[in-house]
Amino acid sequence: MSVSTDNMRVERVGEAQRQGQRAVLDYASMPPLFILCDAVLMLALSMLVDLVSTSQTSTGSMSTFDFTRPLGIGILSAVTFVLITTSRGLYKPWQMVRATEQVRAAFVNWTFTILFVATVIFCLKVGDDTSRLSTGIFAALGFVAVPASHWAMGMWLRRAVETGAVRGRPSILIGDVSQIDQVVPAEILERLGLREVRRFSFAGAASGALSADELDTLKSAIQYARQQRIEEIVVAMPWSNLARLDAVRARLRALPVPVKLLPDEAVHELLDAPRVDFGSSVAIEVQRAPLSRLELAQKRVLDIAVSSVAMTLLLPLFAIIAVAIKMDSRGPVIFRQRRNGFGGREFTIFKFRSMTVMEDGAKVVQAQRNDRRVTRVGRFLRATSLDELPQVLNVLFGHMSVVGPRPHAMAHDDEYSKLIAGYAFRHHVKPGITGWAQANGLRGETSEISLMERRIEMDLWYINNWSIWLDIKIILKTFIEVFRNDAY
Repeated sequence: MSVSTDNMRVERVGEAQRQGQRAVLDYASMPPLFILCDAVLMLALSMLVDLVSTSQTSTGSMSTFDFTRPLGIGILSAVTFVLITTSRGLYKPWQMVRATEQVRAAFVNWTFTILFVATVIFCLKVGDDTSRLSTGIFAALGFVAVPASHWAMGMWLRRAVETGAVRGRPSILIGDVSQIDQVVPAEILERLGLREVRRFSFAGAASGALSADELDTLKSAIQYARQQRIEEIVVAMPWSNLARLDAVRARLRALPVPVKLLPDEAVHELLDAPRVDFGSSVAIEVQRAPLSRLELAQKRVLDIAVSSVAMTLLLPLFAIIAVAIKMDSRGPVIFRQRRNGFGGREFTIFKFRSMTVMEDGAKVVQAQRNDRRVTRVGRFLRATSLDELPQVLNVLFGHMSVVGPRPHAMAHDDEYSKLIAGYAFRHHVKPGITGWAQANGLRGETSEISLMERRIEMDLWYINNWSIWLDIKIILKTFIEVFRNDAY
């Protein structure tokens, strides 16, 4: 049967760009190129530092320069750094284009590299033959040069991918229109190392068996792959229709090339989750466990450091606020209320009293704009979030963390846990004085359930993406947010 172009719905992708630009580098050569750049940088840096150090301290000619010591340190450093970076999969091109993450990873990897080199020098007892000054300068410069080079390589690769200066293996894309339209050619190159040459779209519905026109489209794709020597095929179809997928796979077996199936919307989020071996198969972690012992230790160290410094520096401010509260209205300085903490365990939270009421029962009414229960001093405290300062004591006692989901009154916990799916997941970490939601401007009254749902969404994102760097970022963003937006 002859097949028309209309039936096939064939789409050419980036034809003008490929004709106007000529690829000069193969995508598969990127990891070796990056490894070579790192090795050359470290060898050159080690040799240069030792050469300059020798020229400054030597009274004789430069002929006394012994290149074996810096060469040995450079080679050991390069091999160690490359092995560490390779083991973490950071030389993969789709990782290299993440310039910011590369800088952070390069800094950490270089730290381990220097520690290992120092250990080797100590164990081999060659410290007397090694210039401590040169080695120290080499290590210090590496903390600048290595992350900077990775940032530069990542930015260069991103630009090269965008302009077509890097060429991947020729491939074709086959699938349903609804799935294919979501695929960006640059992502195919970046993630899979493939250069999309042509698209073959199924015009029919993405359900049921393949129609006659779709079978013709598939046949044309196979013929095109043979004629143009396509090296790989990418399939974009819903995973829910296994019969339809099996029919496509069965026909593509006629080609001796790899075939990759892209995840659809339903499974994309699951495939991004951590995976562990489960016999001959894999298990997907659909819910992150509480932080590991190392992560808990990191978070606790940050909590103690920040809260201790805050208590020391803010004691005079605490005294001023306490006097202002007592002079403004009758009642205690500190407001206490029961909240649910880590694992749903109850604790008592401390705040500067900002209202005339001390609600802590089955019903707690949230503060509203122009709420008459808020005192004059309390209005200022709430607008500047100074009423939250006593919670540094909760942090020191271990009830809370500096950063985490904000704890709500127990009455509100009971209410929202029935209305919002995933609400209880917030208790997988300690509650915080500030959180990802607050750092993004979500403060004050939640008069509508949608506002609380947005906060919970951000809380869950924080828990699933936690890192010590994220905590530091949230602390810094909170300072900016407090001065920019007022709560009530």
